[in-house]
Parts: sequence; structure tokens; C-alpha cells
Amino acid sequence: MALIERILHAGDARAWHGTIRLEGVYTAGVAGERWLRGLQAGKIYGTRCPRCRYTYVPARRFCERCLGGLDEGAWVEVGPQGTLLSWTRVYLAPDGSRLAHPRTLGLIRLDGADALFIHDLLDDGTPWAVGIRVEAVFRPAPERVGSLRDLQGFRPIR
Repeated sequence: MALIERILHAGDARAWHGTIRLEGVYTAGVAGERWLRGLQAGKIYGTRCPRCRYTYVPARRFCERCLGGLDEGAWVEVGPQGTLLSWTRVYLAPDGSRLAHPRTLGLIRLDGADALFIHDLLDDGTPWAVGIRVEAVFRPAPERVGSLRDLQGFRPIR
């Protein structure tokens, strides 16, 4: 079978098995970069659509609801407090191995945002419950590097 022949049956296709070295860089994009720089500064930003008023966290470049553009004027600071809408404990790592210490993840609606945000809940022995108020906990400023891990997680507001 030549390369220009049309393949009519999947069984006629051939495969080459081997290794191809591939290097690349994946960027966070324009909105993602600015959002991560906000985390580095200890702030959580979103973008609010001027047309439908929906606020996204993390920030977006366009509205997924009405397809409107979210330009410079759409950026708003949200949180750092919010409401816990759901939570779960995770006992297994992505590879299926058991975690030494389970993680607790929360689904949070940050104040001023419509989109929901999932992140770690910092377990201090407080029992988690739907509807409790939580606040963001950032790493100390000298340790922040502009990544999602600059936001350590959320803890209950006392």
C-alpha cells in the first residue's frame, strides 16, 4: 500500500512503533498568565462579561455563554472569601497508588464570581459542611512563583 492510496478499512492501516523526541513549551495564554501573576501577588482575579454579567474564575479571554470578548475592562478582583458548595476526600493518587495522607478538595463559589472553583481544603480538624464560609490561604510572598500552588488552599473562616 502506497502513502497516497485511500484506506477504506481500518484494518488496512499500518502503524510505526518507535520513539520520537519532542520538546515543547505550553504557555498559560494571555488571560492565564495574568491570572497566575495575580496569584503571585496574593490576589484572585476573574473576568466579568459586560454583556451577560457572568464572572469567570480563573479569568477567560471570551465569554463562554454569549461569546463576548473580555478585554482589559472585564478584569475584577474576586474573593478571597467564598462559600463551600461541596467537598470530597481523595485517598488515591492519579496513578492509583494510595496517598500517605488523604487530600480534601472543595467546590467553592468565590465572592463576586459565578464560576465555581475547585481547590484544596486545608484540614485543621474542623468538620467540613456545605454552606460554610471559607477564605483563601496563600503561600508567603517570597515563596510565590506565579503558579496555582501559590494558593495553598482554603480554610474555614472563624
